[in-house]
Amino acid sequence: MGAIEDHRRTVGRLFDEVWNGGRLDVIPELYAVDFVADYRPYAPLRHGHDGIRQMVEGSRRTFRDFHEELLGLVVDERRAAVHLRISGVQTGAWGALPPSGRRLEFEEMLVLTFDDDGRVVHQRGIVDNLQGLRQAGAIPTPRPAD
Repeated sequence: MGAIEDHRRTVGRLFDEVWNGGRLDVIPELYAVDFVADYRPYAPLRHGHDGIRQMVEGSRRTFRDFHEELLGLVVDERRAAVHLRISGVQTGAWGALPPSGRRLEFEEMLVLTFDDDGRVVHQRGIVDNLQGLRQAGAIPTPRPAD
């Protein structure tokens, strides 16, 4: 199987097993030891397997039924561009925002870079936090112009 199909399979496993399934034991199979997650300026850089574990555990603490749905995927020999929808009931703190008890649904775009062994070595993402904050009631939803 070629690199592109291997990367597609890895991305599928990231969502099915790690993020949605909570299987932290497969992190070393899918993420490189020197992995870096970059969501600046909204979050600090996360490094290595502990960094990805912290991200997964934090998401699952914040949203009791955390789920990521893959909406789009473009893959080449070194990278994958991913469009996904995040959803869940916010029962834990989300940054400085206390639990709202509301179901939130918002989107994320990210680029994954693979190392020579086919594991994710870099993840650069941007999340539509504004939509999530509106749904949580933390900021008002703009009204349409008359």
